[in-house]
Amino acid sequence: MSKPGQRVNRAELADLFGVSLPTVDAWVRDGCPFAEKGAKGREWAFATADVHRWLVDRAVADVAAGYEGEIGVITADEAKRRKAVADAVVAEIKADEALNEVVNRHEAAADVAGFCISLRTGLSNAVAKIAGRAAAMTGAPEIQAMAEKEINQAFDAARDELVKAWGAGLAIGQDDEPRA
Repeated sequence: MSKPGQRVNRAELADLFGVSLPTVDAWVRDGCPFAEKGAKGREWAFATADVHRWLVDRAVADVAAGYEGEIGVITADEAKRRKAVADAVVAEIKADEALNEVVNRHEAAADVAGFCISLRTGLSNAVAKIAGRAAAMTGAPEIQAMAEKEINQAFDAARDELVKAWGAGLAIGQDDEPRA
């Protein structure tokens, strides 16, 4: 059974991995495996499978080294400090929740979805009303006025549903600007 990969020289290795010859030379200095060392009149020889494995191992080692400070050995004092910080953050969040200073994103998403459903229903009804009445109207300004009225009613109904869901703390006036 033959070993996977092939035996190549420096130039072929550089071409195969899409790098320059100086990069291949740097790899060799960094410990890249080779099948035969080059000399005067004799080409370097590399087993591509071995070089590929070496590159992968080196990349994994580089990534692991980058996380060493995060997942490496930490002192008991550092672990206690990190836990204290996490506990403080959790306590602040709980206090903000108790004071209704934060919004639960799942509840907000559900409320916005309800707003969208209400708006879509209102707009669909508006389209039906406009379609039913437009033929009897005499001109574009009359049709436009009716369309604007129906669309505004749809938005007002959807807004009222959102205000009801979010409570008295959110009131929106006719000018659509939030007010306390």
